[in-house]
Amino acid sequence: MREIDLRRFDLNLLIMFESLMRERHVGRTGEALGLTQPAVSHALSRLRDLLDDPLFVRHAGGVRPTPRAEALNAPVSHALATLRAALAEEGGFNPAEAVRTVSIGASDYTDLVLMPALMAAVRVSAPGLNIRRRPTSRETVLGDLRRRDIDMAIGPLAAAPDGLDLMPLFTERLVLVTRKAHPALTADMSLTMLAGLEHLLVSQSVDATGSLDERLSDAGLSRRVVMTLPNFLSAPFIVAETDLVALLAERVAHRLAGVAAIAVHPQPAPAPSWTIGLARLAGAAPDPAVDWICSLAGKVAGKQ
Repeated sequence: MREIDLRRFDLNLLIMFESLMRERHVGRTGEALGLTQPAVSHALSRLRDLLDDPLFVRHAGGVRPTPRAEALNAPVSHALATLRAALAEEGGFNPAEAVRTVSIGASDYTDLVLMPALMAAVRVSAPGLNIRRRPTSRETVLGDLRRRDIDMAIGPLAAAPDGLDLMPLFTERLVLVTRKAHPALTADMSLTMLAGLEHLLVSQSVDATGSLDERLSDAGLSRRVVMTLPNFLSAPFIVAETDLVALLAERVAHRLAGVAAIAVHPQPAPAPSWTIGLARLAGAAPDPAVDWICSLAGKVAGKQ
């Protein structure tokens, strides 16, 4: 194995490497670090010479890491996180002066329910922090965190795999959403009445079933799902123009009720609930910037 002369190594090259692994784009890496695109390209060229590897190759929409870069990602990120934590210990983390990029794995639910208030708070207290919201899922979140593609994830804690440290934020539940003055909603809704309505289902599953179908099946009932959608953003607007009904997360329904002509109703008891929270890789090196974002998210969530 070829030994690297650390006297020739500039720590800024590793910071650039870490950012480029996150962004997968030279221009966005420059924006995140306050550098020009030629400066990032020059730094990458120096790092390639030192490590004797291309590290990143051109790819549609940006660059793609080589196997050597993938192998370096976790140890480099861990080393930088440890160094940041050590340097921050004496004076503490100062969000007002921090210049960093933090990547958050989440879904459009988080974008609508938590991100507006979280970003407003970040912009006030830490204007030098850049936030990258990236997609993740139960199947990929552990690998995403290990590769440092994301620093943290926000979503349902029940879906979290082993190997994560979890922090609850708030409880969520489903509510019934209909167009205003829907003819079927003149009386208190029962499970039998709910089964008789025609439904719009928000689900990424290939089969048109959701949590309600289990409750209906236990009661000897079933429903007709007229339409499925992979995400909820258009659901209230479709419901507002039809006699279809939908079950949506309560915070989503109330936020979108202001822009779509919908009514929000409690669904028949018992209405199951779940916990939305933060997930980080268990045993990861301390990172003051990520610690601060997690704490801020907890404060923001407490006001939702």
